[in-house]
Amino acid sequence: MAKQQDKAKVIEELRERVRSAKALYFVDFTGVSANDFNEMRRRARQQQLSVKVVKNTLVERVLEEFGAPAGVNEILRGPTSIMFSLEDPVAPARLLREMKDRMPAIKFKGAYFENTVYPANQFDFLATLPTKDDLRAQLVGVLSGPISGLVQVLSGLLGELVWVLEQLPGLTGEKAPDAQ
Repeated sequence: MAKQQDKAKVIEELRERVRSAKALYFVDFTGVSANDFNEMRRRARQQQLSVKVVKNTLVERVLEEFGAPAGVNEILRGPTSIMFSLEDPVAPARLLREMKDRMPAIKFKGAYFENTVYPANQFDFLATLPTKDDLRAQLVGVLSGPISGLVQVLSGLLGELVWVLEQLPGLTGEKAPDAQ
């Protein structure tokens, strides 16, 4: 009975994590030392990520409840840890790429976010995607370019108008009114 309650507790915790996550990354840490694995967890926490080791059958059950495509089941074969991203869906890929040099035994198995399964062969694609902040900065740059051009054109036209108005009194032989 206690084992059944423990299993229910793990499933409920997993549901909450999946519900709040922007992305799930599936990784095999077989062959990674405990110290390196703990270092990975620490670095993950700094980036609003969490790493959890859960039985594949429990993960399959929860993901099925959330309507995950069948491709996720193919990824969940063999030893699997899940990296949950709470903010940026591609942050785990960048962290894994960064840690790969120190821990060559890490194996990216796949990812799941925005109702799409990304198999292991798309890891490099995911790791090179820009962050949301990068995309926002690019958008601001794209939008501000035409606006600043318009401001410069209008400023130039205004300057020319002022110059023409200053010349008008001289053309008619009248004196310019005193500025008050």
